Amino acid sequence: MIRIFSTIFFILISTFINNLVAQTIITRPVIGDCELIFEDNFDSTALNVNKWTYRTDSKHWSTQLPANVTVQDGFLYLNVKKQTVGTMKYTGAGVISKAGFRYGYYESRFKIPVGMGWHTSFWMMGHNGSGGTATTSAYQEIDVCENDSRSQTVYSTNLHNWLGTHTYSGAKQVTTPSLSDDFHVFGCEFTPSVINFYFEGKLVRTVDASKQKHNDSNIWLTTIASYLGSTDSVADSKLPSAAIFDYVRYYKLLNPVYPVVNPADTSTVTPISSNPQIIIDNTDSTCTFDSPWTASTSVVGFEGVNYWQDNTAAADPTKWAKWTPNIPANGDYNVYLKWTAGSNRPIAAPVEIQHAEGLTTCIVDQTINNGSWRFLGKYLLLKGTSNYVMIKASAPGYTVADAVLFEQLNINTGINNSATKINKLRILSNASRNEINAAFEVQNKCKATLLVYNASGRLVNNVLNDCTVNSGKQLFVLNNSSMKQGLYIAVLYVNGKIVGSNKFMID
Repeated sequence: MIRIFSTIFFILISTFINNLVAQTIITRPVIGDCELIFEDNFDSTALNVNKWTYRTDSKHWSTQLPANVTVQDGFLYLNVKKQTVGTMKYTGAGVISKAGFRYGYYESRFKIPVGMGWHTSFWMMGHNGSGGTATTSAYQEIDVCENDSRSQTVYSTNLHNWLGTHTYSGAKQVTTPSLSDDFHVFGCEFTPSVINFYFEGKLVRTVDASKQKHNDSNIWLTTIASYLGSTDSVADSKLPSAAIFDYVRYYKLLNPVYPVVNPADTSTVTPISSNPQIIIDNTDSTCTFDSPWTASTSVVGFEGVNYWQDNTAAADPTKWAKWTPNIPANGDYNVYLKWTAGSNRPIAAPVEIQHAEGLTTCIVDQTINNGSWRFLGKYLLLKGTSNYVMIKASAPGYTVADAVLFEQLNINTGINNSATKINKLRILSNASRNEINAAFEVQNKCKATLLVYNASGRLVNNVLNDCTVNSGKQLFVLNNSSMKQGLYIAVLYVNGKIVGSNKFMID
């Protein structure tokens, strides 16, 4: 069976001592040969300041203090307290790796504080912690685990893009045993194309990472007092407490062969006039609203005759504007949003994009970028009217609804290469024979290579290797006897150049 999700298997060799002393778990992701690059088992009597720096900001309900970080009996303690510092009534803690890392496998074993009120996280972002959690140097933020201790048996994963327009994959929740009663292992595999999230060695989520640029990221282990997760207060009777970390590790894959991924710089992408475009203005019938918004022309730079804004500066999650295109053909489309900017606009307006692979939420700042087409990303859209873009007025400020542009890419799914036209590579399944086929079409005789990689970028199936194929439709059966459950990427080369790729899932 084929579907758009993935899994990678891990061999977990565990030596259990007891819950009161440190536990050693030797982890070897089965993603090929790998090397342990970074590790801290917290076996000393103090934090290794050659590896770590302290988180020292004030955020939400707490100030983070170096004094709240202790190392004892093989554990890192991020202590949380009812303690007034400045205007904050609580103190939390965090450590940030001085070194940054990129593709590979990340893992930590820890448990959260008892009692509600604490946001505990294991995450990676390209920032060393100076100045709080500012994101000027970050491209991706990978949240392996975010738990709000109001819910002891649920945590979430997420992927953020901070380059240009802020976008994120959405916080998917994972149901677990109690995260404060015992230690649990959280991990993720980061590749140029996907991120696989794991809980206790079991895949819980796969996120497409190919739509954004990547950079080296520092590892963050943190716990702060926070209102997140609908938390309304801190359980003072449970304090003092601590988030307790057993270890953290980063493995680098040796000699990876990653498929080519060229994500766009979202800060510079603009529509190309020669590409087919669909523009939906706020006055078009395919732009709909939850209720009447207010038409305005007071700020120039709008598309068409005017723009609309919601009727209040207060946040109102019930109000929305929605653009629904009639897409002429399945394919990749760049999506852009236009608004008129002003100081009374929201700085973090959520915009949802419904596409063939799910729902993506972007965050836009409507106080800037007046009257320009702002790139929201490239998406696979289906023919018809099932796709949409929706802006919500759930952030403070007068939310503006003006226009959305859909730019069609890869017209007719044909690519010209050395006078050979190649129709898009397709992966087909035959459930009755448990068979996987690869199909493409060429107009001229040529040399073709078809390779299959796993989600970590390792070559697992050499379907064709510089073979001569005649003009016409080509159909090949993939030998999947050695391909386990997981996500794979097929890459097609014609006359030595990459002309297409496609992702598929073996379930």
